[in-house]
Formats: sequence, structure tokens, C-alpha cells
Amino acid sequence: MNALIVNHHGALGRLVGQLASQTGWVIKVTNRILDLRKIVGEEKIDLIVCDATAAEEAEETVTRLEFIRVLRDGNVHTRVLLFEPEGTEVTVDPETAKVLGGITVLRKPVGLAEVRKFLAATVESIKNKETQAGRQGQLDL
Repeated sequence: MNALIVNHHGALGRLVGQLASQTGWVIKVTNRILDLRKIVGEEKIDLIVCDATAAEEAEETVTRLEFIRVLRDGNVHTRVLLFEPEGTEVTVDPETAKVLGGITVLRKPVGLAEVRKFLAATVESIKNKETQAGRQGQLDL
């Protein structure tokens, strides 16, 4: 499984990358939201982890939410993990996340156990989806 870390702040992205790689994920890193479009278009990505702040989004002229909408409009349903600073307004409200699908928002500070739990649930979800797709393929024969 491939995870793409949008590593704006360094420490949190590296931490998630280290935890994911310990459980078999292949980690790719980019420093800009705009780079995601190219990478997702060229490679199979199972998870995008993003910790961009509102100021960084403004510099890039695209928000995380706008990028996720572009992915979904292009029928790309990669799971997305967003981090939000405690005490700030949530960029992606729960209703929008539900409509777009596959988005998890964790509030900082976030604990290792919470990140590990998310990664384990994501792996399980991917495996279940692959199993279902395999069964569907057998039925189509």
C-alpha cells in the first residue's frame, strides 16, 4: 500500500510516515498540495495524509478541500487523513466529509495510538475492498 504525505510541517508527516512504514506502507512525500494532482495521476496511492495550514493553502491557491473535490470529481476515491490544529475552525466539516467520502479529520495534538488505530483501520478497509473486488471478478467470469 502506498501513502503520500504532504509534509508541510515536518514532524507530524514524518511521524505518520514512520508509523505507516513499520506496518508495510510505501511512503512518498511531497511538500505542496498542488504536487498531489501529478503524483495521484501517475501512481496508485491508497492514502493521502495532509497537515497544511490555512496560510499554506492560501500560498498554494488551492485548499485541501478543493483538491479532494477534484479527486472525487475525477472518480479517484483515495482515502484522505487531514490534521486540524486544536482550537481552530475545522476546514472540512463532518457533513462535507461524509458527502465527499473517505476523509478522516484528526485534531491536534494527536496521540500515537490514535494514528496507529487509523492506519490499522485503513489497512483493514483496503483489504476488505480488495477481497470484495476479487469476489466480484470471480462472479463476472
